[in-house]
Amino acid sequence: MADDAHTLPLVPLPDVVHFPCTELRLQISEPRYQKLVRDVVEREDEESRRIGVVLLKPGWVETYEGRPEVFPDGTASRLLDADFLPDGRANIILYGDFRFEVQRELGGGDYRQAVVLPRVEGWLNEKDAGVVAVRLALLENLRSLASELGDRFPFDLAEEDGIGGTGGIGDSSFEELVNRIAAGLDVPALRKLQLLTETLPERGLSVLSILRSRRQVVDLLRPFRHLAGGSEMN
Repeated sequence: MADDAHTLPLVPLPDVVHFPCTELRLQISEPRYQKLVRDVVEREDEESRRIGVVLLKPGWVETYEGRPEVFPDGTASRLLDADFLPDGRANIILYGDFRFEVQRELGGGDYRQAVVLPRVEGWLNEKDAGVVAVRLALLENLRSLASELGDRFPFDLAEEDGIGGTGGIGDSSFEELVNRIAAGLDVPALRKLQLLTETLPERGLSVLSILRSRRQVVDLLRPFRHLAGGSEMN
């Protein structure tokens, strides 16, 4: 991805951060964003069917005419599919292409647009010993948490793909692995935005730290869960 500026329509969301190499499903109900989706669908070039997904700042009040403040970091997301409902709403599937920083918003128009500058991920050697070690630690922590928490495990990807199985998340690139875990973490949106702004190596270590903290909590609570499970009062 070149570092040239792009002009993208923006979809501001109150509690969702989209990561590259992951899919995001949204239902679009507001008229101006329905028009945005229709305009993007009509574009002939697949590479131009991108939407900038950004996070609204706290205290936002969304109205049709309003332009509440957004954080400058976001993801350029390619529109993979759009299903328009009879009432005008649209169910869409987005795929994260690259991170960006908003340079400036453009005035006028039926919906928000901005000039954005891509944040290019540096080249990463997947066979580097440090990268391999982090990858293995991520998968090991996922397996452990999935085993302990079962249906309470917050990652749908673990149920859909299996962890480390053929064709599953274990076969993903390091970037996809880290970003899919980051997207599935049950942490506040602002924490996810912080992860998005980090370089890929930093993000991998941050995600690993979060998973390890989850495991520590699970380990501490394990005796109490067993006690509760054996009580006739529970």
